Amino acid sequence: MCSKCEKKGAEAKYKGRFALSRTKPKRLWDMNPSWMCSVIGTCLTLAQLQRLKRRNKIDFAQGPVTDYELHAFFVQSASNNEKIGRALQALIERKYHLIWKQFARAASVQELEEKWLSALSEGDVAGAYWALLAHPMVTPQLEDQAFGEVHMLSHMVGSTNRADLKTLRKNEVETDHMREDLDQSRCDVWSRDRIIARLRTELEDERRAHRNALYVLPVAGFGDHDVQSNNLEVAVEGFRQALGEADKSNSQLQDALARKAKRIEFLESERARLKIDLISVETESRLLESAMPSFVGQACSNDGGTCPGEDACPYDLCRKRVLYVGGRATLVSRYRDVVEGWNGEFLHHDGGLEQSFERLGGMLDRADVVVFPADCVSHAAVERIKTQCGQSGTRMMAVRSSGLGSFMRGLHDCAVKSANCVAGGAIYDSTPNSLN
Repeated sequence: MCSKCEKKGAEAKYKGRFALSRTKPKRLWDMNPSWMCSVIGTCLTLAQLQRLKRRNKIDFAQGPVTDYELHAFFVQSASNNEKIGRALQALIERKYHLIWKQFARAASVQELEEKWLSALSEGDVAGAYWALLAHPMVTPQLEDQAFGEVHMLSHMVGSTNRADLKTLRKNEVETDHMREDLDQSRCDVWSRDRIIARLRTELEDERRAHRNALYVLPVAGFGDHDVQSNNLEVAVEGFRQALGEADKSNSQLQDALARKAKRIEFLESERARLKIDLISVETESRLLESAMPSFVGQACSNDGGTCPGEDACPYDLCRKRVLYVGGRATLVSRYRDVVEGWNGEFLHHDGGLEQSFERLGGMLDRADVVVFPADCVSHAAVERIKTQCGQSGTRMMAVRSSGLGSFMRGLHDCAVKSANCVAGGAIYDSTPNSLN
């Protein structure tokens, strides 16, 4: 190849990269709606969503809203080419414009994937995730890969809670020891303060006696006066040295006291936070232990007939159909064992990942109670459940997480209570239908 051809090829390659660098990102409403929840939740903080709500004067009819409701509102608004959707697009582009410039220079799918993996390894996921999905060269396979990695990162956030719970007892013991040391340090400071006060009093007494001796000594006794004056000066100097050492020791004790007080304050706040997590885990553990006998008991003799009541069989679902929407695929068999172990019929829908929403509508018509985890279900599935259950009067409830303990706790609470279904901190008004 001649030099002119090589020069033309280099110029064409440079022009191609320059054209890519000026490419505009894909709009939010042009993206796959299935990614919108992860994009808004990963790329924008709740504080930014609150500022956007105030700036656009968004009012909710029911008054104050929870963080989940605010997030769901902006996820739904981002899919529309309207005022709120355009405001979200402008905010994301302004926040991550430098990252977009880096991704826009990618001339192939391989370069785009390399940039994404580099950002993922460095922990800078938020801007890189949006830039990847907004890039015109992204493929469906690369979109699924990035979505799966971001989805797993969201589950790893709570993994540190278990390590925190293990250190709770250690922190409590350390807090007790620090409190004892603090009390001892306070006693030492108090004792040193008394010693310093006594030394100062003695020093003043010696100075006063020295001044008085200068006036009462006879003129002829100058020799004795010089000896006495020297002795007093030596004593005064000794008191000065002792007082200086006491002041220095007192300053060190005050610094140590301040450090220990800060450490105790931190441990107290950490202890309070860990105790809240421990109470939640212990509650689910007690439910799991109390529910174990139900798996070895006899089945309900009614076989789907009139239920004798919750007091007669608190863990017997009396052949009611329980529909679980969303959750983790690896735990579906465990959910099924729980429901069938409590003499119920288990139905499951993945929330729209692979199964259609038409199938979800038919399963909602068959279900007696609908359960879905708050942390692992699509917004579209939740809206479909609320709408159809509100029309048919079917009971529904949201559990705290997709874990087995949260599922059993929510299902047990719904079976025991007749007024409200409480699960994972979220309260849903119960419908006229119930488990019993």
